[in-house]
Amino acid sequence: MIPQTLNRYLRLVNPITALHPYWRYRDLVRNLVAKDLKVRYQGAVLGFLWSLGNPLALILLYYFVFTHVFRSDLPNYILYLVIGVLHYNLFSQAVSQSCESLTGAAGLIQKIYFPRILVPTSSLLFTLALWVIAILILFVLYPLLGGVYHWSLLLYPLVLGLYVAFIWGIVLTFSVLQVEFRDLKHLVDIAMMFGFWLTPIAYDVNVLEPSTRELISINPLTQFMDLFHTLLYSGTLPAMQHVFTASAWTLATVTIGMFLFRSKARHLVEDL
Repeated sequence: MIPQTLNRYLRLVNPITALHPYWRYRDLVRNLVAKDLKVRYQGAVLGFLWSLGNPLALILLYYFVFTHVFRSDLPNYILYLVIGVLHYNLFSQAVSQSCESLTGAAGLIQKIYFPRILVPTSSLLFTLALWVIAILILFVLYPLLGGVYHWSLLLYPLVLGLYVAFIWGIVLTFSVLQVEFRDLKHLVDIAMMFGFWLTPIAYDVNVLEPSTRELISINPLTQFMDLFHTLLYSGTLPAMQHVFTASAWTLATVTIGMFLFRSKARHLVEDL
């Protein structure tokens, strides 16, 4: 009895063992991502370059507003803005598109069996694949925008991985809730507009009134934006308190997302 319990525990805590059942379906995930890429930009002259259109337009708009209308005193403001817009854009697009990932794949889910969790995961990977193009361009233009290459940038992939895991937990939650509440995506799209201004993307949280600053700090995205701005804009190491807080939010979203998805996955075929 004890050896069986121990083996079961080791399978749960070993990430390689836990991911092994899903690794068998890697070709399916690859095909789902490739299909989305082809469908979205099929026939478009500029192809994947259109993925840069939305963040570029936002950056130009907010740069004009905060340099000519509501002038910001932040040095190298364009760098501060680009960092915030790009990382928030990853969050908003991934979460918004995930709402319809399961309902959009209803035909596939009802025809063949495979781990349903791969559908919202492939939706996130699709968004991430397009977003990587934008972040690579940022690192190429980094010195021109006022940034300085420094050794602390080596920590960026770790923070980004934490951020993607945080998003993945929300993606799992909203994708499965959308099956029962079909109005969810519309509410999420509205929430994303409010979320942009409730996150320190185009402004420095330190210039806000203390009461407003406390309200903004409740937003989990504030913690992640602080990590990204600290590493990429200020060129310093983030405070451990912010790292622990961001990690706690990530653990919470992944735990809730996995719990909800597993509890509702068995009824997906009937609900779809």
